[in-house]
Amino acid sequence: MVTPFETIIGHRGVIELLEREIVEPAQSYLFVGPSNVGKATIARRFAAALLCGDDAACFGRVLAGMHPDLELVEPEGRASITVEQARSVVARATRTPLESDRKVFLLEEGGMMNDEAANALLKTLEEPTPATVFVIVAETEDDLPETVSSRCRTVVLGRVSEPEVAAGLTGLGIDEQQATEAARIAGGRPGLALALATEPQVADYRR
Repeated sequence: MVTPFETIIGHRGVIELLEREIVEPAQSYLFVGPSNVGKATIARRFAAALLCGDDAACFGRVLAGMHPDLELVEPEGRASITVEQARSVVARATRTPLESDRKVFLLEEGGMMNDEAANALLKTLEEPTPATVFVIVAETEDDLPETVSSRCRTVVLGRVSEPEVAAGLTGLGIDEQQATEAARIAGGRPGLALALATEPQVADYRR
């Protein structure tokens, strides 16, 4: 049986909420919170749960970005999500899912959507097809036009306590002293703590 959020550090309240949402999801979600707290990781795992249920192989394909009913919308050239991309999303949102009961459009850097793109997407958010779910990730609701953010169910992720981050790292097999130090430096951001504990170049840079 797949446990969608078993490796997530902290955010128990959010995870309990999302586990309930999987049963009967809304049409659009906006995940917000500081950088490196785990927004994109949780959002993708939520997308996988919506598409796959208890199918572990399917779940792995979503995490790898290889599922035909997962639509990843990423900034072009790391600059912005453009109106052309948004129009493409609108067109694809009307298509029937290939394998799952629904399609999920995942914008892991939704804050990079420009105003034209947001406006192009707006009608689809207002009148979505029943088999489509949008999952947008940004640092704050203010990163998106109010017309877009107000049509999403907002999921707020805050910082995680230092002891909880340290315990989460040791639970992933990281040395206790290293986990404690990474948690202390990371300031409540599990993603940064994990990078500090597992990626030497990140730790060197931070030092």
